[in-house]
Amino acid sequence: MRATALLAVALVAGIGCGEEEKFAGSPDPAEERSDPPAKPPPGWRTFSNRRAGFTLSVPPGWPARARRSATLIRSSDRLVSVAVAADRSEPGRTTPPPEYARRTFRALPGFRELKAGAARKVEGSPYPSARVDGVGTLAERRQRQRITVAAFRRPRRVTYTIVAFSARLGRAPAHAAELELLLSSLRARRPAL
Repeated sequence: MRATALLAVALVAGIGCGEEEKFAGSPDPAEERSDPPAKPPPGWRTFSNRRAGFTLSVPPGWPARARRSATLIRSSDRLVSVAVAADRSEPGRTTPPPEYARRTFRALPGFRELKAGAARKVEGSPYPSARVDGVGTLAERRQRQRITVAAFRRPRRVTYTIVAFSARLGRAPAHAAELELLLSSLRARRPAL
């Protein structure tokens, strides 16, 4: 799962704009509003990436760290890696969430045999959203992964993307319930300048 975690960091670094041009051509981020963080389930905590401009709830014992404008979260047993990023580029401000999620899924680097299901809304999210669930094989290690790509859009402002890689435990992906709650907890906030 270490290779998948490194891939997740590389992926979110490539999803949005570079740091220097993060806000180039976009509406003034100082005018964005901050939504209150979602109330975390008992024992969970709220994690904030001020630079990218979002909060989300993280399960107990799952380390989360911001790396520039991206965030990496891993389950304590290392069966799940989650990458989160914000895209304020023109496509991030205008692409509908289902299309954005499908494009991101198809563009996952280092994977072969990618197979995605239909896009559907992220349950519990207050934003226009879509998630695509599927599978793929990490080419370098020939390791099969369950993959979830979710896109959340604030029209004319930003698309937040969550990409989760999960090991499969029997028929179900590891920590499926925790991932559902994490996805629904994403909330926008004004990014730090």
